[in-house]
Amino acid sequence: MSIKTIRVYHNKGLLPEPDRDASDYRRYGATDAIDLIKIRTLAGAGVPLARIRDLRWATDEEFQQALREIDNELTGRVRGLRATQRHLRQLAAGQLAPRCPPRSVPI
Repeated sequence: MSIKTIRVYHNKGLLPEPDRDASDYRRYGATDAIDLIKIRTLAGAGVPLARIRDLRWATDEEFQQALREIDNELTGRVRGLRATQRHLRQLAAGQLAPRCPPRSVPI
């Protein structure tokens, strides 16, 4: 994770700036590291930064519920990507036949 990314997190209100030492360096602690891991994991899952900021103030129960919702969304995206992958492989193998809807009117 770059310093620039961490500064963005500070500017967006996702991570409070830590105290500075006598040399004016920011001093991050273990809690800050855990918060950064949470932020990066959620951002990597496609969660918008504004929602991540809101989750920072969520209760444990609200946070767990949000994680379940995000997991469900990811599961749906993975299913869709796997279906697309299967179709691409079929297309590459010359096996993709046009899909016709089932008959809706008798002939």
